[in-house]
Amino acid sequence: MEADARPIYVTIAGDLRQEIAAGTYGLGDQIPTEAELCKRYGVSRMTVRQALDSLVASGYLKRRRGKGTFVSSDKAERSASRLLGFEEDTRNRGLSPATSVLGSGWHTANAEERQLLDLSDDSRVLRIDRLRTVNDEPIGINHIVLLEQWGNTLGGLDFSNSLYTILKTNLADEVKEAEQRIEAVPATTDQAASLQVGPGAPLLRIVRTTYLERHGLIGLTRTFYRGDRYYLSLKVSRESLNHGGPLTAATTL
Repeated sequence: MEADARPIYVTIAGDLRQEIAAGTYGLGDQIPTEAELCKRYGVSRMTVRQALDSLVASGYLKRRRGKGTFVSSDKAERSASRLLGFEEDTRNRGLSPATSVLGSGWHTANAEERQLLDLSDDSRVLRIDRLRTVNDEPIGINHIVLLEQWGNTLGGLDFSNSLYTILKTNLADEVKEAEQRIEAVPATTDQAASLQVGPGAPLLRIVRTTYLERHGLIGLTRTFYRGDRYYLSLKVSRESLNHGGPLTAATTL
């Protein structure tokens, strides 16, 4: 019995992701069999299956009964219909997330922040800039923007931790709901350097205005994800005009 299967399966999944990203296995290609991967890494079939399950769950691979496992995407997936933090969502898919703080400071709220947070022209906000990685690969730049009251309360904390965990631990409060705006934008020179892409590369910009259960509006987050490594999945439904039952569709970006 293996002493610690989780680090091994994470390594296997990470290696396969890198091979997919490098073009070793292209879209629609079959990856090595479980037996071949067991031999390559010297691990049990259960460990290999954990790695493949995580890549299937995150949208990289697709199993075909009786045929094998094939590449279905080279991008990380995130559900747009569930209110989860980045680390929580990523770990649920069997991947290894990490966050590092790039810098922080007080700023006069910009036009978007004034509009979304209902602030006056001279309002101050605390902004924390962070880099997000998945399996050691840079995937997004995240900016936390806190209202002045909460910036004063939380500003000295370690924001390399999950924001949702920070709020729960220090305010004894849970995130209740959020409003999201999503758009495609080109990477600036600074963003491109941090994310290891070319200037002008497509990024997915997600602005999330966040409300807590007891404290109400806390601020917003503004995140830029690499378009070549990230997509959102969204399940939507509508009532049938004829029968009144739900119709469900899946949309990926």
